[in-house]
Amino acid sequence: MSWATLLCFFAGAAFGLLWPDIAPKIEFIGTAYVTALKYLALPALIVSVFHAALGSGKSAAGILVKALATFVLMFTISFLICAIPYSLLAPGRGFSLLGETAWTGEKAAVSLGGILKNAFTLTSINSWYFPSMVVAFFCGLIAGAFRSEALEKGTAALERYCMQLLSWVMLLTPLGVFSLMTKCTSSFGLEALRSSGAYIAWAYGGCLLVLFAVMILPLWIRCRVSPGQYFQKTGRVFLTALSTCSSAATLPETMRTCREGFGVSERTVGIAAPLGCTVHMCGGAVSFSLLGLFVLQMTGRPVTPGTLALMLLFALILNMGAPGIPGGGIVLGTTYLGMLGVENVALFLGMYAGIYRLLDMAYTSLNVAGDVTANVLIDRMEKKR
Repeated sequence: MSWATLLCFFAGAAFGLLWPDIAPKIEFIGTAYVTALKYLALPALIVSVFHAALGSGKSAAGILVKALATFVLMFTISFLICAIPYSLLAPGRGFSLLGETAWTGEKAAVSLGGILKNAFTLTSINSWYFPSMVVAFFCGLIAGAFRSEALEKGTAALERYCMQLLSWVMLLTPLGVFSLMTKCTSSFGLEALRSSGAYIAWAYGGCLLVLFAVMILPLWIRCRVSPGQYFQKTGRVFLTALSTCSSAATLPETMRTCREGFGVSERTVGIAAPLGCTVHMCGGAVSFSLLGLFVLQMTGRPVTPGTLALMLLFALILNMGAPGIPGGGIVLGTTYLGMLGVENVALFLGMYAGIYRLLDMAYTSLNVAGDVTANVLIDRMEKKR
């Protein structure tokens, strides 16, 4: 599927350049693909967030609290480290992939209160995501107190069912990408291809910055683990993440590296590593930071400190549902832009889905690197205590 998506990305770009008249005839495929993702992603994300909150009550309280605090802190720092240069250098400014659907209204001042009000105003499918996930999270925490095995099994089964539905829709990704890229390049030519290359470069640059500043530097300072030692110990983790693009598939290797490579205790690894695989995604911080700012800049919308704060909040909440969703970055990217009030981004999502395999390699590698670092730091805090 990943190779088919990449092939359709370039094939759609070529068809759009060589035979632009075909674009209006197949545009409905891309529109149907994006719409199906929006509507099926909502129940899947609600169940994923509920299940994650439900299961958290089974972990040791002390390590759980430390793990959650460490995950949120690392995610926030990763998001801000990327958001600052992305805001100052404005990589999305000057790109016009949206064409006829581009935002053309007046530039309005965006306030924290205004965005919060809109987030809880249920006017469209996009507006349901944020309040639904907040409710699902707290309901999961409350339900976890009852220690119901039947509820746990039922929720797990429902989550598998929702993910199966999404996986069937994701089978249409190559066709959706082909349709959207054909429309994109038929309207805007080589500018679309130039934009995708620039986007990949900005994404990898942000991942490298976060890898050194958030993953390697803290261990170098606090645990005397040099960058060379870090890469030597985590080499197999990176190879597994790059080849699978899955934090869940990399989890056994992550746990082995924490135990054998860094001497993390079994108790810490048993709690923090699986939890980190579910809710700790520093690669997601880079992804959401770049995606939101790039599209807002591309559509000419102002970015204020309040906007950045809400972007971070939305990213933290959406991040919880990412691991169990096939092609989660594409699904959550659609959701995220809708929560930010950017509705007409089908052409951009065609480019984004087409290059997502290349992006996902970097994001997943950063995710598992963050899990390793978090486990080592949490274990050090436990041993000091």
